[in-house]
Amino acid sequence: MNMKKLFLALVCTALSAAAFAADKLAVAEPVGKGGVPASDIEAFWSILEVCVQSDEYTLISRSALNQMMTEIGLTTSSDLVNLNSAQKARLGQVEGVKFILVSEIAKFGSRLNCTLKILDASTGEIDQARTANLRVKDLDELADQIEATMQTLLADDKGIHRSAILAPVIRVTAPTYLAEDFNVRLESSMLEKGLKLQNLKSVAKILAKNDLDNLSELEPKMYVKVGKLLEVEMLVQATITRFEIQKIAYNVSETGARGFRYIGYFEGSVHIISAQTGEMLCSVPFDERINFRDLPVSMTRDWTPDDYGKYLIKTVIPQKIVPAIMKSPAFQDKLPEQAKPAAEAKDTVIERTAPAERPAPGVERPAPGEERPAPGERPAQRTVPGDIPAERPAPGEERPAPGERPAQRTVPRDDVEILKSVED
Repeated sequence: MNMKKLFLALVCTALSAAAFAADKLAVAEPVGKGGVPASDIEAFWSILEVCVQSDEYTLISRSALNQMMTEIGLTTSSDLVNLNSAQKARLGQVEGVKFILVSEIAKFGSRLNCTLKILDASTGEIDQARTANLRVKDLDELADQIEATMQTLLADDKGIHRSAILAPVIRVTAPTYLAEDFNVRLESSMLEKGLKLQNLKSVAKILAKNDLDNLSELEPKMYVKVGKLLEVEMLVQATITRFEIQKIAYNVSETGARGFRYIGYFEGSVHIISAQTGEMLCSVPFDERINFRDLPVSMTRDWTPDDYGKYLIKTVIPQKIVPAIMKSPAFQDKLPEQAKPAAEAKDTVIERTAPAERPAPGVERPAPGEERPAPGERPAQRTVPGDIPAERPAPGEERPAPGERPAQRTVPRDDVEILKSVED
């Protein structure tokens, strides 16, 4: 019977040790000073515990932390920052904890001051590179800022480099949704590729609080200030020089019916800026064109100009802009190995053409799968459903002789309408 009890005890101990070994981080009870209510301390403690739960860190229980502190002779969490050599040595022998988050929240006048420190359990020393001080007006504001701060404190400098996306600089008349939709789509696409980013909402709040809402024209030293406020390594900011939806009228020669087709243009560049020096590391240009006639009619039948514009954003950013950013030298060493960009995926909707190579309106491209005619050879005639036959002479126009290239025709400019926003 005694042997059976001993065996069960050993099994339970082994299982407990295995479970404890899987845990990596503990959150000590915040130390309150200056009359901070116990309810606020408890609420802040819960906020911290929620923030550290992720795939990289598993939170150990409060009771397990209390037991560990008892083992090394500590009574309160404030003792963790003043360990003697013997206590540090004993703490280093405790298995299952890599870091301990130690915090203090104090009230000074009408504001709260919060200090966060990361204790390396293996050495018993505070990591001076992983400390933060926040001064806020109340617990709600502290809760808004704590998530981004915790991401910085818990980041492994060897594998995680955070960047922040700033509001784009728009140099053309554009719809009201452009700035927000651009950044939201850019953020989600960059995160999907494995890049580490400061949360967009946190960026907006921090910049607004410091009266840095307008970032269109900043000197390098101001970018350095922004980088320090956001606690990031690099800043990402786009400049948009063209965002245009063209509505082009056409006539169906067989019936005389009049219709419209839409083409979208999206041009600009994305600047990658060092938050340490304020200097531009690189600029990633984009110049994209979408012919919306390639989309199913059933999809676009009830679309408004804004629908075409939003489709332009959600298509170009993940398929063209973000892959180009990932290939830039500024981000090559910031990506996980599995996220290194491969060859750019083929796309059947977006047409990239240099300005000089764009065909004039009315001149047709070869259809998908159709061979391009040899020089001097007359292209095969194609009839595009609902559009003007590609090579049919206009009324009064002479038919070209065999082997002669037909004269180029253009759609009158009066038939082209530029749709920049739904209000236009």
